[in-house]
Amino acid sequence: MPAFQPTADQFRAFRDDPYDGPIAQVNLLKFRVKAEYGADEPEHGIDEPGSVAYRRYVDAFAAAAAEVGGYCLVYGEGERYFIGQGDWDAVLVMHFPNRAAFIQTLNHENYHDMHRHRTAGLLCQDLLSTRPAIAVAGSRGATT
Repeated sequence: MPAFQPTADQFRAFRDDPYDGPIAQVNLLKFRVKAEYGADEPEHGIDEPGSVAYRRYVDAFAAAAAEVGGYCLVYGEGERYFIGQGDWDAVLVMHFPNRAAFIQTLNHENYHDMHRHRTAGLLCQDLLSTRPAIAVAGSRGATT
């Protein structure tokens, strides 16, 4: 079932996992039709799709992730389902050297400001954290 945030149990399980190698996080994203900023935010009342607001989040999050060795592998709109079916608008795949680096990004000094764009643009998501087993040609920090 798609969600907006991890449950407390999911976050604890992620944080406390003893695996200390690289992780890639696959985000399946569903955007709001129209971005919903709070009344006290500068973007309040702007008529734009949720995907535009979420892109502000992706850009800021990727910059913060880069400070701890993380990077965006893929961010793109869904084109079509080749196998299966679903109702996702886009995919975001982030790579981090380890789970501590991801958590550091969540604790970045600008995270609150960047997160408001996520809140305004995102309706729900599924996020699968993975342990990459195969190197991706041309990617930074890939493991085999």
